[in-house]
Amino acid sequence: MMYKILFSDLDETLLVNHHVPSFNQEAIQKARQKGVRFVVATGRSYNMIQEILEEIGTYDQVGEYSICFNGGLIVENRNHRILHFQGLEEKLAQELFERGRYLDVCVLVFTLDCCYIYHPDKNEIERKKAQKAPFQVMEEYDFSAVKGQKIAKILFMRRDMDYLRDVKSALEKDFTQVSFSFSSNRYIEMNAMGINKGYGISWLCDYLHIDLKDAIAIGDNYNDVPMIKKAGLGCCVESSYDDIKRLSDYVCEKDYGEGAVKEVIEKFIEE
Repeated sequence: MMYKILFSDLDETLLVNHHVPSFNQEAIQKARQKGVRFVVATGRSYNMIQEILEEIGTYDQVGEYSICFNGGLIVENRNHRILHFQGLEEKLAQELFERGRYLDVCVLVFTLDCCYIYHPDKNEIERKKAQKAPFQVMEEYDFSAVKGQKIAKILFMRRDMDYLRDVKSALEKDFTQVSFSFSSNRYIEMNAMGINKGYGISWLCDYLHIDLKDAIAIGDNYNDVPMIKKAGLGCCVESSYDDIKRLSDYVCEKDYGEGAVKEVIEKFIEE
């Protein structure tokens, strides 16, 4: 069958060292030449992916789109036009923020324009520099810096997934209006209830009058699961967790660094 749109996660899926390797760039160009749209679907903010959009050829282009903040923000790349945004209500965001105060985590608050880092972790600051993220390291654990801004999501970061799983279990009991997921083996991602990558790809397909059965989605981690399940063809990279592999329609033979996205394009679009 001829698919019409391919949604790809970025970190640990499309990117190697925060860039799109040439083998993926070439495969994406071939897919686009066949009339298949290529859409980034990421947990990152829009201002963190401009260089990536340049590398795949969709930067500032009419009729090219990006899904950011796990589905919380949908943008037409031309003139960076926001089509849809749904973030965390300020009161809810502040309550999550206050919970982070007493946990052994680095707290990241993403507004539309900036990432505010509390309880800074040196490794995380280096990661944000590599990702070219506009960020601010906060000396005081104080919510007032983000008050009045559009808050897209909050992350708790720690490179200890067992600890994060325990934290998530506790938070889920108290925060029923929050959508929780894990990513990059270091984050609990917290979006508004109902906001996830599955929601994002559904919204954009509806907007473009494309049937979801004509969509491919590829990812690697738990925040990708909703779109892997929603798309007509849900794919995951070779290094995904076993439970993600079980619910995927196709498990790549290659990991992200070896060209999993290229593999999917060659197998399902170029055939």
